[in-house]
Amino acid sequence: MIYFNLINPFTLTPSFSYLIIWAIKTCVFYPIFFLGTYKHLRLHRIPYYFYLIIAIGALFLPFFAFLNDLIWLIITVALIYFLVDHGTGSLTDLFAGFGYSMLVYYFTQTIVSGLIALFEITMLPNTNIYYLITNTGILICYGVALPIIHTSRPFFNRYLNRLRNGHLLTEWLFGLAFLPIAYFLYYTKYNRRLMLPPVLPESAPPVVNYLVYLAICIGYFAIVLIAMAMTSKYLANRDRADAAEYRLANLAKYTSQLEVMTDDLRRFRHDYQNILYSLNSALSTNNLDYAKRALNHLTQATQRDIKVPTGIIGPLKNIKDSGIKAVVYNKISGAMDKGINLEIEIADPIQLTQTLQQVDAIRIITILFDNAITAAEKSEKKLVNFSLYENKFAQFIVIGNSTAQAKVDLNQLSNIAHTVTLGRNHHLGLRNLQIILARYPGASNDRSSKDHYFEQRIIVPKK
Repeated sequence: MIYFNLINPFTLTPSFSYLIIWAIKTCVFYPIFFLGTYKHLRLHRIPYYFYLIIAIGALFLPFFAFLNDLIWLIITVALIYFLVDHGTGSLTDLFAGFGYSMLVYYFTQTIVSGLIALFEITMLPNTNIYYLITNTGILICYGVALPIIHTSRPFFNRYLNRLRNGHLLTEWLFGLAFLPIAYFLYYTKYNRRLMLPPVLPESAPPVVNYLVYLAICIGYFAIVLIAMAMTSKYLANRDRADAAEYRLANLAKYTSQLEVMTDDLRRFRHDYQNILYSLNSALSTNNLDYAKRALNHLTQATQRDIKVPTGIIGPLKNIKDSGIKAVVYNKISGAMDKGINLEIEIADPIQLTQTLQQVDAIRIITILFDNAITAAEKSEKKLVNFSLYENKFAQFIVIGNSTAQAKVDLNQLSNIAHTVTLGRNHHLGLRNLQIILARYPGASNDRSSKDHYFEQRIIVPKK
């Protein structure tokens, strides 16, 4: 068996006609199958020059060896990530998509190549027609793969959405699920006896051998799909439980702070009334010294320091989703503990879950607040401004902060957001923010910076 194969087809082909047929199969059919299955799975546009690159490479590094396929997978994922899908998708999602399309790729090859081999043995022994069928069989494989891709695409997208929130290792592992079946198919190609089960004699009819071989591959494919479904469902339930616990903790903290404010205001009202009664009594008896002391006491009471001013926490009542409200309060409270000056503007009631999934809305707000607080801490004004509003077309999440530098380089910031490794300050989470917004058609992230102030505006169109 040859696991890796690097050849020069111009010196190894027996005739020019064979070279033409072989080149069409290797340089045209295989790139279409290799890239086409992924294209239809993820609905991503693949430029035509990608097919040309794969075709030229396949002429010298054909898809006939096990390691060759892995090399092409790595090369293709890298090219698409850096040249096509850059900044709108994660490398993990891209690899998982290619991994699943490769699984369908090998599965359909099993069905079609087995049928062709069975057809050759039973119908066309000692003929040359088989070579024509074999060379065009990849198109038949592609025709079989497309219905499987279209049928299973909703399942795969649900699986991917459930694993996007931090389960990168699981996503990579399932992306490699094609490896066992790929190696099995490659190994049995050179060890035909493995296609015979131990309970059957070697003289068993070819159709029985094919059915057993097909059952093994269908069983593996079904096991992978079931494992994906069960794992993603378990992780999704665990994520929902963790998110609910997190929101509940923040909501409890928010409610506790409201109770403290209510008690403070109740005591302030009681003291205020007593002082007014004393002031009124002093004025009615012309006791000016006592009246001055009462008025001074009243002035000091109105300047009493309350930890969370109502001007900051009050607007949160307009956030109609309790989980998002609790997270916003958590970030505001953390910023105030760090000495950040806050300006909160939520003038009208708003329900962010009309345009965003709750988890995505929370992640967006968390990323924006964390970046803003980190940058504001290093500035002179230490200011963070947060506002939510909407019109009949879209909802807006706006956050701004003071900066140490007079103006942030927006071009550099955009380039950093598109790299794999991100730095500090506004670079934190920017790529994750891009990936989240890419799930919502028409969503955008506008940035501006001037006079030591940086602002990000998230715009999500209403459906």
